[in-house]
Amino acid sequence: MADKLNVAVVGCGARAQTAHLPYLKKNPRVEIAALCDTDEVKLVSLGERYKVGRVSTTYNEILNDPSIDAVVITTHTHLHHPMALAALDYGKHVFVEMPIALTEAQVREMIGASRRKKLVLAVAHDDHFRPDAILMRQFMERKEVGDLMYAKTGWLRSARRWGRKEYQEERLKSGSGAFLTLGIPVIDLALFVLGEPEPISITGMAFRRTTNLEAEDSAVTQIRFSDDTLLLVEVSWILHEARDVLYLNAYGTKGAALFNPLEIHKEMYNRLVNVAPAMNKKNLGPTSYQGQINAFVSAVMGKAPFPVPIEDALLLARISDGFYRSVKERKEIPLKTRGS
Repeated sequence: MADKLNVAVVGCGARAQTAHLPYLKKNPRVEIAALCDTDEVKLVSLGERYKVGRVSTTYNEILNDPSIDAVVITTHTHLHHPMALAALDYGKHVFVEMPIALTEAQVREMIGASRRKKLVLAVAHDDHFRPDAILMRQFMERKEVGDLMYAKTGWLRSARRWGRKEYQEERLKSGSGAFLTLGIPVIDLALFVLGEPEPISITGMAFRRTTNLEAEDSAVTQIRFSDDTLLLVEVSWILHEARDVLYLNAYGTKGAALFNPLEIHKEMYNRLVNVAPAMNKKNLGPTSYQGQINAFVSAVMGKAPFPVPIEDALLLARISDGFYRSVKERKEIPLKTRGS
């Protein structure tokens, strides 16, 4: 492979513009070779901004270009699976947004294709690269707040966003409901910070604000782990608040660890003391986005394996399948172990 990695970005919406394009541009080993989207006006604007010589509204044109080494897929979730399989079939490495696909079966198919072709398939686990998430994990590993009892996490989006009809239609296409789109990322964060405990069962409930929706707009979930700890999850697109809420709280026998912002409350001198160091909030997102892009490029160039194993994405898909089965059957669903 040449010194430069020719990358095409497929799907040029807000996520691509905030978490991918700026950081691909900053990596000296990357050439943004092409952009692909259905919006021609957007393509022209982004092509000029990032000095990309080729823009296309047709994915097949990207696939048929032998000069493109890798694709970054940031389209709607239901397109991840077919687009990734096609890219792998054409010999291109794939970096795909979370969630990787709609079902565990789709994820297994994608993994199988990448291994047969000996190509890199990586998922955007950007929270694994966040300095505050890494530090919180270290505090938990050292049992700074004692033994974990339970944790809770949530991503509640303001109802102000929900008022836009096109937002509803975009997010609820082909089963991409609140749990899959909002719940999977916060569960991924929780599993990482808590040291990757083994989920053994899941109980879920899903809600729709109106009966004509294709997928849930709110969900609550309980995940039990093999060490008898719990993770409680709540997600929604219709929070009746003025602003979004994103949190992860872990409660131990001697204190609590809170994320966003990071606070580590320990019992000291008969009172709770926050021992978390001050962190520059403005650098947290950019550091994680650049870190995952750099890691993907290094993996494709054979420098080092991508640090987040693809099995993590498979586990998340298994959790998602379990959630929707629990909702349908109205009962707790056992989860297979990581190795099964």
